[in-house]
Amino acid sequence: MIFTFFRNLFRDLRRQPLRTAMTLSGVGWGTFAVVLLLAFGSAVGRQSMKEFRGVGQGFVIAFPASTTLPYQGLPKGRLVRLTPEQVILTGQKVPGIRRMAFEFTSTRRIRYSREDVLNTVRGLTVEYGDIRNIIAGQGRYLNDTDIALKRRVCVLGNTVTENLFHKEEAVSRTIFIEGLPFTVVGVMKKKIQTSNFSGQRDEHCVFIPWTTYSALFGDKYVSSFIFQPENPAASKRIIRLVREDLGNRAGFSPDDKDALFVWDWTEFEKSFSIFFLAFNIFLGVIGSFTLLVGGVGVASIMLVVVEERTKEIGIKLAVGAKRRHVLWQFFAESLAIVLFGGGLGFLFAALVLRVIPIEKIKEYVGIPEINPAVGVATILILLTIGIISGLMPARRAASTNPIEALRK
Repeated sequence: MIFTFFRNLFRDLRRQPLRTAMTLSGVGWGTFAVVLLLAFGSAVGRQSMKEFRGVGQGFVIAFPASTTLPYQGLPKGRLVRLTPEQVILTGQKVPGIRRMAFEFTSTRRIRYSREDVLNTVRGLTVEYGDIRNIIAGQGRYLNDTDIALKRRVCVLGNTVTENLFHKEEAVSRTIFIEGLPFTVVGVMKKKIQTSNFSGQRDEHCVFIPWTTYSALFGDKYVSSFIFQPENPAASKRIIRLVREDLGNRAGFSPDDKDALFVWDWTEFEKSFSIFFLAFNIFLGVIGSFTLLVGGVGVASIMLVVVEERTKEIGIKLAVGAKRRHVLWQFFAESLAIVLFGGGLGFLFAALVLRVIPIEKIKEYVGIPEINPAVGVATILILLTIGIISGLMPARRAASTNPIEALRK
């Protein structure tokens, strides 16, 4: 039965060679477009999310600013200044906070040998590196002993390391920050990130213990602080509690949004994910329209086949064939054409993805590949187009009047 099905299929296709070639090329090109669009779309989404999470994941950023509301007899327009101790106590008191960290930030002159650069220096806590994905590729990150003893040690971003040391080993060497000697204990592992919320990107920064920073440069108030909620879904509630607790300590109203500027990175990450999901759906829809043109060609050629085989259909129905058998026969032929043309387009797209110079583009668009999600989406689109394009010819064949068909 299967042999007969394919024999009839190829016989019908040979009768219309030009139409068949155009139909298969239309389906193949549409599939090719769908696969490439979905592959590149998902690659861009993954690369963008990787860059986005290079800043950190699942945390909230807060910047002390100035008050715009009076509070307990205090006038508005006051600068909000937070000490490390206040931030630490809030992190301990507010329930639902997994980790709390803060930083001091400024631009400082950094020198090694004859190299001299002007980059961001950050005075940090140990937890800061965990939250912000600052991972040592060489040496180590800052530890609690560095903080407690106010050691003059530092961790360098990978780019500032290249600018200062070039090809030399940086760990255990001494650099000078504003003329003060610091021992390099680690070099940050290279990472990509979309931006930074204060100062330069991490790769250009120098990280030192916050206690050392405060003692040497005289800063008493933090530049910003970050915290990770244990449950990201509860971030809004925790932000409100943080505002209330710090408001009581630093003297500002918890309703004064400008006193403490808060950026909920968890919400931004969620919006970012939804955007790229919609972006990939859009690309899939665009590719589907291209494939739909091929589906119209399949429907057209199958209508011609039904017309040519009207007498054959009439005979089958006259000798007792059920209409659902006739419908399934022509529907299966339409689906087979779509899947065959789709298979050719799929293979061609896979070949193109293998030969493109990935190394030259992966930094910008990621690595496009036919992953399971792309494969499943393409197959579903092909099946949908196959069903749509095969249904009308199959129904026409099944509705044929045997008497009228035998008269032709």
